[in-house]
Amino acid sequence: MSEIRIGYQESEDTHILSVEDDGIGLKDEDATTLFGPFKRKRMAGKVEGAGLGLAIVKEIAEQHKGRVWLDPAIKKGAAFHISISKNL
Repeated sequence: MSEIRIGYQESEDTHILSVEDDGIGLKDEDATTLFGPFKRKRMAGKVEGAGLGLAIVKEIAEQHKGRVWLDPAIKKGAAFHISISKNL
């Protein structure tokens, strides 16, 4: 069974939310386009969605004086982080 962990930290200027899973992970070449509109590969089959989820998350973070990033150090699965300014 898969595990998803939700985390929270804060710095002096930002709130940082994290979502981490223990799935198959991501290829390094996928990380460069991860936060843009997603184009499905043929093997996606009947998976629903517009492929805009992470692009929307990035836009929301930027509108709130923050950013979104992938943790490159994780060995298995993926870890995404979003920061939002405390000074809005």
